[in-house]
Amino acid sequence: MRAAFLCLAALAQLALSASASEPITVPLYRRSDDGGIYKAAGKALENGVLAGKVKIGSPPQEFVFAFDTTTGYSWVRGSRCKTANCRGRCSYYSRKSTDAVSVGKKFSVEYGDSCVDTHVYMDTFEFAGLTVKDMPFGGAYRMSGFGQGFDGYLGLGRNVDFNSTKIHSSAANGMSKRDVVLPDSAFVPNAFQQGAGLASAQFGMYTTTTSPGFDQSGSTNNPGVNNDQNLTNNGTTTLPPGTNPVVPPGGDATNPTTPGNEGGVTSGGFGSLKKRTNTEAEEPAGYLVLGGVDKSIIEGDVNYLRLAADPEAPAKNWDICIRHASFGNLKLEQGQYAIASISTSTSYIVMPHKQADAFHEEFGAEYDIKTKSYNIKCSEIKDLPLLKMTLEDHIVELPAKYWTGAIDVDSDKCFTKISRGNSELDWVLGTSVTNAFYTTFDPEAETVGLAIKKGQSKDGLRVYRKSH
Repeated sequence: MRAAFLCLAALAQLALSASASEPITVPLYRRSDDGGIYKAAGKALENGVLAGKVKIGSPPQEFVFAFDTTTGYSWVRGSRCKTANCRGRCSYYSRKSTDAVSVGKKFSVEYGDSCVDTHVYMDTFEFAGLTVKDMPFGGAYRMSGFGQGFDGYLGLGRNVDFNSTKIHSSAANGMSKRDVVLPDSAFVPNAFQQGAGLASAQFGMYTTTTSPGFDQSGSTNNPGVNNDQNLTNNGTTTLPPGTNPVVPPGGDATNPTTPGNEGGVTSGGFGSLKKRTNTEAEEPAGYLVLGGVDKSIIEGDVNYLRLAADPEAPAKNWDICIRHASFGNLKLEQGQYAIASISTSTSYIVMPHKQADAFHEEFGAEYDIKTKSYNIKCSEIKDLPLLKMTLEDHIVELPAKYWTGAIDVDSDKCFTKISRGNSELDWVLGTSVTNAFYTTFDPEAETVGLAIKKGQSKDGLRVYRKSH
């Protein structure tokens, strides 16, 4: 049955090849000066994040979703959610949609200290001009630890494996009861397989400004990351992004925000365009690209990095083997099975605790236990060497300006976006890395691609295949 579905999907893609040859680009905008939103309809979150508008159901119910590339599971506040963290968010009402199916299953996603518990539904999703039928997603009945300003997450990560068996619906009150085989949970592969108008399941993102860019969490970005992702038998996924809200240098502990993200576009998108135009009041701060690669904005080729193969992992992230790392004369020794998880849910580069300390000792950065960040003088940043990482068979060279931020330039106070992790082996590469490049994700080829954006060739930023 699965093979037949894939064959039909392939035929549908051939029929759509003429119209879907170009990727869909979703522009990402800042707030306008008067505090309003640009005409491409969007909503700004409290911490400067922009989120896309998603419609669910028939007739459609509209929600504001933050983007999450760490997992392929989407969720929205459900009508049954009564916990304090659910307040101020729009609710999904399954009974109001004629397309809704409850599959009688619960699924939870843990983001460290933040967690969402959901009932699994299938319904029609509409986003960026794409319509996906029978999209599996969660209606949250309990959530804690999330920032305000959004209703849920749109899962742009890899598929969550909760559908290997048939699940009998326990729905009641008129909602259909039937055996349900869940399709892929990841939005982009699902849209591609259904022939919704995408030429491939590949997607990517890039910034067009020097803003920190696309942190996908929709809440605060956090160091101190546990890199282990585990899918347990009770349907709980634990994700690698940082989780404990960070109070930035000079911040307010009651209203934590992310250091260095002030005024930046850290997530989201709204509207869909086949070709970009200059009719907006300001150049977009970035783009989400669905269904391929926007080659018009990169120099040279995309460097594709193979994902780490772990057949025993029940759930997968965008994980790449990290072979070596160095900083000037300092060699950071990596374990044989160390991985670097590519995560847009944190702005930080997260290293094992001892490696993070050794890294910062090289240039005298001081650790601030309150903010969980390392402080440095801004005037010293220009003299710092490159952070050099060997990821699988490629080398990435990252200048210091990409992994540092300002606290108070007048007082010569800056900080690094490199933090201590909970794992003794693994890394997390957040948007300090992904926003430096044009970053693309290919779930079919199981690769992450990095490319140099036009105008960056003299920036000191490099990615190239390791010579043997």
